[in-house]
Amino acid sequence: MVVTESLEGTINGQLWYHYDLANDVLYVRRTADRAADTVSEETPEGLLVLRRADNDVVAGVTVVNWWKRFGAGRLPDSIHELEQRIEPWGLRVAA
Repeated sequence: MVVTESLEGTINGQLWYHYDLANDVLYVRRTADRAADTVSEETPEGLLVLRRADNDVVAGVTVVNWWKRFGAGRLPDSIHELEQRIEPWGLRVAA
């Protein structure tokens, strides 16, 4: 039996994401800042905003319990459907 534990990809070539299905954690980073050292701060909504350590520019976001908090019902079996749900989170980082 095949079990997918994570989903990883890019959005418009500018954002990288990794979704840990087993632990329900979504990581989104600008591809240019993927290897940059960051510091994080928790927002009032419970998101972890990652800022570059060298210039304080937002580099990404980490969302613990992403599907539990922002999904609807059971996690979809479709990779395409998950990608469609992840894309708006990436675009938030890009904004």
